[in-house]
Amino acid sequence: MRRSTHSTLRRLVGTSVVTLAVVIPAGVAAAADYPSGGNPPAVNANDTTAVKASTATKPASTLPFTGGDVAGLALIGVGAVLAGTVIVRRSKRPAGV
Repeated sequence: MRRSTHSTLRRLVGTSVVTLAVVIPAGVAAAADYPSGGNPPAVNANDTTAVKASTATKPASTLPFTGGDVAGLALIGVGAVLAGTVIVRRSKRPAGV
């Protein structure tokens, strides 16, 4: 195999590995357990019973969780930086080593 072909193949494999290392966790994160919505309750047009509204009973000091998984995203970032460092260092090695 020619040297340029070998180098191109190595870059392609390295890029594919890094891409999969980023895409697979992102797919898992997108498949989180979110409510599906389900089916709405059936409504009977002849039903005349009234339904009382209820109030929330949670204490006011708690806030809903609206953030992302910061630790997971940080790990993906660190992994990408490490993979990039390895790829760059290997590409800068002398030909005889």
